[in-house]
Amino acid sequence: MASSLTAQLSQIAATSTHQLDLKAQRVAHSKSLIFEQRDAVSQSFDTLYQICYEGFQELCALDSRFSKFRRTIFSEQSKTEDRLDMNAEQNKELDTVLEEFLALVGSRLLLQPAVKAVEWLVRRFRVHEHNISFLLLTFLPYHTMELFKALLSILPENLPPTFKILNPYRRSLTLPPRHAIVHSASTNNSFLAALNHYVLQVSKSRAHYQGLLAFWAGVATEAVANMLDSTSSGRRQVERRNQEDVLLQILPVLHSGFCLSKVPELVIGCYMICIVIANKASLEDNVLDGLMEAIVGTWSQETRLAAMTCLSVLVQHKNSPGLPRSVVKSITRFENSLDLIVDLHTRYSITGLLLGLIDGCVQEIHNQKDLSPLMFIDTAIQRDILESEDLAKVMVLILRAAADLQASSRMAEESRTILSRMIQHFTESESLAPILQNAIGESNIDINALEMALETALGNIAAPMAIEDVEMEDVADAVEKEDAFAKALEDISQSTEEVSFLAGVSSSTYDQLAYAFILAAGSKEKVLKFTDLPILRRDASLQSPLYLSFFIRFFSGPYPPVSRTAAIEIVTAYLSESVSKSFNMQAILPYIVSSLCDPSERVRRGTASLLASFERTCAKVKNEDESKPQSSWGFGDIYGKTERSKSLRWISPRSVYKATHRALLPALEEYVLDPTQIGSLLKSAIRGTSSTTDTSDSELKKSVRQELFTFLCSHAILTPLYAVKIRLLKILNHIGKIGSATRTEELSPILDQWRLLDDDSVANIAKIEQVNIPELEGQILEIVSAKHKNSVDILVSSVTSQPCAPRTDFVKAVFTRLSQIWPSLKEDSRTNAADTFLEMALGPSTVDGELPNACRDLLLTVDLSGHILSRFLNKISAYIVDTEPQGSAAKRRRTSQNNMVAMNTRDPKELSQMIGQVTFILELIDGSSPENHPQLLGGLFQTLAALHHLKLKLQAEMGYLLSLVLGIMLAIINKAKLSPKLKFDTSVIRPDLIIDCVRTSQSPQVQNSALLLVAGLATIAPELILHSVMPIFTFMGSNVLKKDDQYSALVIDQTIDQVVPPLIQSLHNQKRDVVSGTSELLLSFTAAFEHIPSHRRLRLFEALITKLGAEDFLFAVFAMLANRYGTDRDVLGMMTSLVGNLGVERQLLSYTKYLSLVQDALLPKPNLSHTLLGVGGEDGKDPSRIAANLLQTLSHLLQSASLRSQMNKAFDSDDAAVAPIHNLFSRILEQLLALADTVRGNKPVSKACGDALGSLLGALSLVDFLDTIEVLLRRPNDDLRRRVLRLLENRLEQSHDRDSASQSRVLVFLSTLVGILEESPDVLLKHAAVVCIDRVAEKYGKKDPDFVVGAARVVAGESCIGQADDRIRVIGMLCLASITEVLGEAIIPVLPEIFSRSFGLLKATLRSSRKYLQLHDAIYSLISALLSHIPWMISDYHLNNILQLSFMSAAADLPEECNDNRREALRLLARHVDVNETFKAVEFNWSFALSEGPKAVGELLEVTNLCIEKHPKSSTIKNVPVLAKLLEKALDIRRTQFSLSDTSRYGADDVNDIESQVNDMAIKMIYKLNDTIFRPLFVQLTEWATKGIRESDSTGRLLRLTTFFKFLGSFFGTLKSIVTSYSSYIIESTVEILNTARCNDKESKGLWLATMQMLRSSFEHDQDEFWQSPTHLAAISTPLVTQLSRSTNPPTLKLITAEAIPTIVELASAADSPENHKELNTAIMKFMRPGMSSDGRNGGDNPYTRLAAVRCEFSLTERLGEEWLALLPEMLPYISELMEDDDENVEKEVRRWVLAIEEVLGEKLDDMLV
Repeated sequence: MASSLTAQLSQIAATSTHQLDLKAQRVAHSKSLIFEQRDAVSQSFDTLYQICYEGFQELCALDSRFSKFRRTIFSEQSKTEDRLDMNAEQNKELDTVLEEFLALVGSRLLLQPAVKAVEWLVRRFRVHEHNISFLLLTFLPYHTMELFKALLSILPENLPPTFKILNPYRRSLTLPPRHAIVHSASTNNSFLAALNHYVLQVSKSRAHYQGLLAFWAGVATEAVANMLDSTSSGRRQVERRNQEDVLLQILPVLHSGFCLSKVPELVIGCYMICIVIANKASLEDNVLDGLMEAIVGTWSQETRLAAMTCLSVLVQHKNSPGLPRSVVKSITRFENSLDLIVDLHTRYSITGLLLGLIDGCVQEIHNQKDLSPLMFIDTAIQRDILESEDLAKVMVLILRAAADLQASSRMAEESRTILSRMIQHFTESESLAPILQNAIGESNIDINALEMALETALGNIAAPMAIEDVEMEDVADAVEKEDAFAKALEDISQSTEEVSFLAGVSSSTYDQLAYAFILAAGSKEKVLKFTDLPILRRDASLQSPLYLSFFIRFFSGPYPPVSRTAAIEIVTAYLSESVSKSFNMQAILPYIVSSLCDPSERVRRGTASLLASFERTCAKVKNEDESKPQSSWGFGDIYGKTERSKSLRWISPRSVYKATHRALLPALEEYVLDPTQIGSLLKSAIRGTSSTTDTSDSELKKSVRQELFTFLCSHAILTPLYAVKIRLLKILNHIGKIGSATRTEELSPILDQWRLLDDDSVANIAKIEQVNIPELEGQILEIVSAKHKNSVDILVSSVTSQPCAPRTDFVKAVFTRLSQIWPSLKEDSRTNAADTFLEMALGPSTVDGELPNACRDLLLTVDLSGHILSRFLNKISAYIVDTEPQGSAAKRRRTSQNNMVAMNTRDPKELSQMIGQVTFILELIDGSSPENHPQLLGGLFQTLAALHHLKLKLQAEMGYLLSLVLGIMLAIINKAKLSPKLKFDTSVIRPDLIIDCVRTSQSPQVQNSALLLVAGLATIAPELILHSVMPIFTFMGSNVLKKDDQYSALVIDQTIDQVVPPLIQSLHNQKRDVVSGTSELLLSFTAAFEHIPSHRRLRLFEALITKLGAEDFLFAVFAMLANRYGTDRDVLGMMTSLVGNLGVERQLLSYTKYLSLVQDALLPKPNLSHTLLGVGGEDGKDPSRIAANLLQTLSHLLQSASLRSQMNKAFDSDDAAVAPIHNLFSRILEQLLALADTVRGNKPVSKACGDALGSLLGALSLVDFLDTIEVLLRRPNDDLRRRVLRLLENRLEQSHDRDSASQSRVLVFLSTLVGILEESPDVLLKHAAVVCIDRVAEKYGKKDPDFVVGAARVVAGESCIGQADDRIRVIGMLCLASITEVLGEAIIPVLPEIFSRSFGLLKATLRSSRKYLQLHDAIYSLISALLSHIPWMISDYHLNNILQLSFMSAAADLPEECNDNRREALRLLARHVDVNETFKAVEFNWSFALSEGPKAVGELLEVTNLCIEKHPKSSTIKNVPVLAKLLEKALDIRRTQFSLSDTSRYGADDVNDIESQVNDMAIKMIYKLNDTIFRPLFVQLTEWATKGIRESDSTGRLLRLTTFFKFLGSFFGTLKSIVTSYSSYIIESTVEILNTARCNDKESKGLWLATMQMLRSSFEHDQDEFWQSPTHLAAISTPLVTQLSRSTNPPTLKLITAEAIPTIVELASAADSPENHKELNTAIMKFMRPGMSSDGRNGGDNPYTRLAAVRCEFSLTERLGEEWLALLPEMLPYISELMEDDDENVEKEVRRWVLAIEEVLGEKLDDMLV
């Protein structure tokens, strides 16, 4: 029930309009777009309407559509319309009008008139609250303008969820960026829907503008793209559903947008969204078709280009090419549609749209009545905007459609004409004719029938020849080719001296023949002509290899596959024809094998036929005698009649037949399909591993295999065709050895030939034969088998044993082959090879650079064994020794390490070469996984020694070499640590060399590596390292610890982890003091603290202490840090963090050792402190200063929160396990107390000791703390007791212990403090005790007030504030003030003594020449506390004392702080003490205050003011008599003071200030009174002021009246029209003053000025027509106007002008009637011309009088205007006279007046003036 009611109340509060909350209404009214809040809150709707209506009128002038709102929201009636008073229907109608106006004004918001008009909607109709959505959307396009920030400032706190994105920007008043709005539109559906609805609504009302639509289009497009991106999902179904949800939200918006075709910008924005949807979503064709139909159904002239762009994108995402029929019709019927497409074609991909259109048009060809589709196709083709592939598709469609028309006999004449023209366009074009022919082939139509129907030719174009790699040619090309062939034959000579075309690569005759054969290859006739050429000697083809060698070379060369196939066919045919001739054709076999490896299937197929024919020829001669090789084709001359041909190896005919028949022939079809098959089969055949199942029939004998192998090797060597070589080598290189024939030996001539070729020759081979040179080179080098015993020598000699430098690529290939065979080499071979390569790599610089670099790369690439690496390492020492100068032993000793004499080498180049050699060897070892070769360690130390020796000789850093050696050692050591079973000789380890690296090197890399090596060796061989480890830590402290890189941090960590534990263990084993033994280590780290990067310090010292042992070393580390850095904040912070993780027992144990070290430092002969802290050393460190620093640091450590928490738990526990903690705490306390006694005479150390003691005690709970200090307070040492009490003070001030045990213990402890206060003679101790009493009372006084009251009585007595010492008095007063605040009325028993002593002390200090200000302030603090908490206990006597003492204080000229304290006490008195008593006391003490001076009077009036203000009306009414007396006294201040002598009276400024205060007080009092009470009081005051002084005392009367009339001026000016009627009581006295007072009289001038100001205030605020009364006007007008006659000189003229004339003008304004104006005008004009006035005085005789009268008329004319100028006829004679006045100033003033009259009247006075 309660929760339901709460919810209802919350809902009511949320929707409340605050109709009764005036403050809320004012705040709401102050919300403005153009005004500051402070100005807006005071504006009325009338004022606002005038301002805003001006802006609205300007809008109407700009756009007449605004005029209709003149009758509604901008009508006069709208000023009184409040929508809170309207019903729901009326508000709905109002919202409609407001939204219509906002929509229309949105485009002009950057104009000031528009903002003014919207201001009216904000201020009057609260659109920012009731129409927030529409208002925000209207302003949103201007979100980057300051205008939007102004809107944000007036929005309500709780924006609708739709606009939640604006909440942070509203709070911070910053402009929202565009990306935030886009993000909201993407993620907040309601925001996007609201924006879309607003834009559509504005567009429908024709109020849209470019800025809005551009903003919407950009935001909506990006939002839709983001929404579609967010729909992606791993599950297709989920993704589709998400996309559908987005489309359901967006498609209705697009539909509505497309319908607004008269808003082109909106429609184009919809197109943008369509493009995004098409690109981002997977849309079905029907959805895309629907979008396209919607686009073309609503497009216009302005949107057509954008629509076509959108359609082109949509078409690209369709699965089917067709377009909806309506889309096709809309585009084709649209004039200039193709012009648009052509224009878009240059910028976008328009092909899909155009093909779709043509496809649609083709579907419409059957409609003979509408030729527009056919015309569209024709025009599209003529425009030449389609690619050939697309044109072919188009022609297929057209031909099929035309064929359908012809078949149905429905082709009209117009259609036939258009189709014929299109066909003719294709046939007449050289580029389009082939496309047409292809289309004819694809269309499968009846060409003849279509030709007859179209009356045109389709089949008269020759079909292209189906020859591979030959492009289609027309007739002209064929004729040209025929001529070229004939020409080629003519160029060929009839004979040649060449024996074979396989004799060499270069042959011009061959080139001519090859060219001619290429031309002939496509024609049988030409081929016959070619083969019959005499030069080929076809008839002698068996006796001469020329004929067949041409075709063999041709089909093995880089020619078109068609031509090569033709050559193969010729050879095949020849073999078939020559079968009967029994001739051995085995020389062709290698080339057959090569062609079977050809990548062209056509070539392989032809070669397979050739192989079959070859096999038949072999079968014919298989039984021929092997001794008759002369019957073999090409014998002795196949490669020319040279030794090369004679060296060719031949194979017996039977062996050839077996190899062909058994191994090669069975896989003919496989050769055709796979070019690698021949190689696989041939390798198997030669190796003797047949792939066939019948091994007995297919496998070749070893002799045959060897013959075949050597036969192929021989041809591979001798053939000049490198394409053949590479194919044969690919097969042969997979065969190692057959019988006694090895591949390396058989094929080595190829390598010898190849290595001698230069770059030009190789490039020529690549150019002519088009072979891959790297591949060829690799195959040639693969000839060298890894299993060959001299394989390395062969390869090395191939690049070294040459007359000239080898080619770079060849060298690289050789060493690549070496790296390939390296793993297969035997160990001895690898060792010898490695030595060779190293020698070559480190050879002299004169050696060609390629080989050394290649050797280096090889050594760095291959795996080197430990044996090889050891051999390399041993060479380093030899290299270094070789560079030393040879001399006598004595000389070498003189240049040894001790003398540090730089080496005088024989040759600097030699030295540089040596360093390079050493560097390479070390880099080689470093990159060869040295950690796997522990046997290198001895050589490495030898190398390190040699490098040290060389470093000293050369006086060089050698950092890189040293770091290499150390890095290799470190890798070995690290591996040894992980593998304990790995053994190596530790005797080779030399720690001195490593230490030298640390000490002497400047390289950080060397240093870090050496340190890591030391750390590693300390784990493996500690006995060798620890005796020399200290210099390492010294070095670390001065160097490595300062570095901030990760590597140095790793070095430090490992050094600590691995060196320190063995070191400590070693010291324990030697029974040495571990702290002393590691002092150098500790000193290194502590000295380096300030240089260690701050973020590494804690972790570093934590690791150090952990490894050393916190129990033994923590105190030492802390002491050394404290000694060196004192109380440095960073050091203290790190110490606190270090101990934070330790238990309380370990901490306290460390602190006991720490204090022992402090005590040791203060001994005459220090022990451990001498070692750790340097106390008593030669540098003369001060032990006292060291001790003070250590104690201050300890004080900080003891303040640790974790320590205090642990100690409290320990002391609260009854567990026996915490006994050691108690003992340690007691021991520390005893140590500190003993130390305090020892250093009592040493102030710095004593203070530090006290701080430490305080921190120690502060670690205790409050109860334990009090128990402890109670014991300490019994000690006789006052200094210790004071320190203990200060600790108690601090503890009480910081304590938050509120448990009952703590409170009770503290209150009981008060007795101890009171005892000290009563008994101790030590003032400082008393002071400390009072402070503690104050803290106890403040924190725990309310628990048991009786304890505190007793203490307060002692404090108020003789023992405290009764003492003569001012310090104890001050602290006592402050303590009593605190007790009063805590106890309240419980302090009453102590009040008599408090009042008597405090008043007495205050009076004494005020009368003393030496005022003790602190005591003054302390007493007023006490008085303030009493006045705040027990004001009813303040009697009349006390009140008078407080006031009189305060007046004395005010007159004492004290500092401002003292004055503030006093004034605060008086303000409390005015607020809290009984008001009746206060008024009486104030009135009673007026004279006393007057005697003390103006400050005292001012404070008295301030008290009275505050009393009147802060107390209710009844209190003021009740005390009117007393206040009236006080007011009379106060209003008489001027008379009473100025009647005194000059020395004793107040100054004029003081009197004026007091009068101002009196007037304020009187006004406040009057506000509290009603008319019934105040009117008699006013009459009484008037009588007192006017008649209260005898007439003989004119001066006194004048002074009193001056003060009274100044009061009246404030009275009428403040209360205004309410008290205008009170003027009747003062008219008589005023007239008297006007008649008697003179503005030029010093005594009466003040009264005259006060009278003028009083009259002006009365006239100005007359709203009751009081001064229109003839009685009142007549009484005052004449005396007032007569003041013009007082203007007789410049000073009086100035006063009359400034005071009297404004008063007369206000009177004329108040006396608002023609009669009254006439009376006044008549009186004024008397002073405008010379003569006597009515009262017998001179009129305007004096020019200053006339000038004053004219100025008065001028002012009246300006003020009253036409009302006053109704009297112009009376004025004209005077004006005429005065325009000719003798006084120039009068004449000028009159002319100014005339101009003012003319300005008012709007006409000239020239005709009126006589």
